[in-house]
Amino acid sequence: MADSSPENKNPTLGYLTVVNDEFTGWTGGMLVLDRGGRPIEFQCTLPVRPTKAHEILFGPTLRSHLISEVIGKLLIQKCRTPLSIVCTDLADAMEIEAFTQAPVILVREAIENEDGSIDVKGADELEAVPFAGATFLAPIDVASKVESFAGRFGDLPDAVEPFERIREAIKEAHSQLARQQSGAA
Repeated sequence: MADSSPENKNPTLGYLTVVNDEFTGWTGGMLVLDRGGRPIEFQCTLPVRPTKAHEILFGPTLRSHLISEVIGKLLIQKCRTPLSIVCTDLADAMEIEAFTQAPVILVREAIENEDGSIDVKGADELEAVPFAGATFLAPIDVASKVESFAGRFGDLPDAVEPFERIREAIKEAHSQLARQQSGAA
């Protein structure tokens, strides 16, 4: 019997990234695309600025905490579209798997160093899955599920470019906030 869940009838890709700006703080964005790469939904957080106390208490785990447990979790919760796969360009965001039933994967081409290597803790627990002209790095336990969706996204023009769309949308949101704040002053 075929699975008739919404994510199988109309598969979607959720792209999630977080931008850290020294002036505004940490802002996350999630862009949900259909299999042709067209936007279905966009969510963006307000900037998060950790206090000095947060920096002291969380120490080296602050970045991971902000990306996955604060910003990523909020974006997953706000998303109204059923997600088939969540793509990210941040290894710290892989921890959002605790907040979604969709596989969370890294887009290799978005995280590669100039020499083609990747610096990802636990990379040996990830399996490479060819997907729309890119390589998705999926946890071994969900790689077959990701692979099963790969053929359904043949119309996706570019598996890396959506991250740039999110960054540009966040930049625009920051500009709008700045205009609103300067107009209110």
